[in-house]
Amino acid sequence: MPSPSSVHEQLTDILVRVVSCPADAVVPTAILAELGTDSLTIVEVGEELGRRFGVRLSDAAIDSMTTVQDAIDAVIAQSAADRPAPAPAPSAKPAPIVTAAPEVRKRRLGSFAATFIFFGLIIGGVLGLGGAALVSASGIADVDLPPIGASPTPTPTPEAVEETTPAPASPTEDPKPTITTSSERVSPGERFLLSGAFPGSTDGQDLQVEVKDGGSGSWDVFPIQTKVRDGGIFRTELYTSRTGVREFRVVNKASGQKTPSIKVEIG
Repeated sequence: MPSPSSVHEQLTDILVRVVSCPADAVVPTAILAELGTDSLTIVEVGEELGRRFGVRLSDAAIDSMTTVQDAIDAVIAQSAADRPAPAPAPSAKPAPIVTAAPEVRKRRLGSFAATFIFFGLIIGGVLGLGGAALVSASGIADVDLPPIGASPTPTPTPEAVEETTPAPASPTEDPKPTITTSSERVSPGERFLLSGAFPGSTDGQDLQVEVKDGGSGSWDVFPIQTKVRDGGIFRTELYTSRTGVREFRVVNKASGQKTPSIKVEIG
């Protein structure tokens, strides 16, 4: 669970970025509206604060954030609510398997061996008598069988197998960054999602959203940042009141990689 000081530090950074207020003005008793937030920017502050601490603040929690201390308390309360329940106590050990005593096992083995020998003698005697009678009746006893003199069948020599060297595998290109949007057309002020991945990136690397308006040749910094998580993926929510077709992309500030651009029509 985060400490109040760590939440205060991140909240100060977010407010300085979003509403450009002085960092020393972000004290626990400061009123967020007096620092420059309004009904739209307070939502942006609350969602970015939740993303940095891995929690999702409800609309009711964001609406209740009047002071800096209210925002700190909301994050700590949600972190405590999201903590996993303790693991159940281990069940009792199963009862041990009772095996027969060594003396009992020896008696059972001896009885089995005696029975096996008895029936073996009976079967052997019957087969011996029947075989002798069969030889006598067929006259096989008077036949002189030739000695075994045939040479053994030669073992075939295995054919030599020509070894072939496998062709080297062609190198594969590294996967490229990707980006998608939850909606390609939204109303002014309506929220939409940007998500994608930076394959191979380290979790926690800072990502910056950039925007370019239709007909413009340069990219501008959009006031939303997020981070790489869960093995390279990212997901951030944003909104804008400027109408027209706007292009968005995400830049990895550590590696310099950029996603392809994606267009969203506002209006």
